[in-house]
Amino acid sequence: MWTGRCWHFIRDHLPTGATLAPIIIATDKTQLTQFSGSKIAYPIHLTLGNVLTFWRRRPSQQACVLLVYLPVDKIDRNGLSKKEFSVRYQRLFHDAMRYR
Repeated sequence: MWTGRCWHFIRDHLPTGATLAPIIIATDKTQLTQFSGSKIAYPIHLTLGNVLTFWRRRPSQQACVLLVYLPVDKIDRNGLSKKEFSVRYQRLFHDAMRYR
């Protein structure tokens, strides 16, 4: 996170006393039910990029904040090719992530 020309350029042009804080937004499909049904959601987590990965990945350290759970609707596959279904599924996810 703290390597690369862009990082150094931005850091060098910050006002005195300012801090660069990269934000990481992460998601992963999560199963909400264990034995019956197939309820899934996408929890959206926020963390800072300048927190060491070792600490970010440990829930006990509370380095991530849960922002929201995105529900997942079932998409009717009738008449859709595998590619069309994939595109529609991705579009649904990105539309849900769009800030309005």
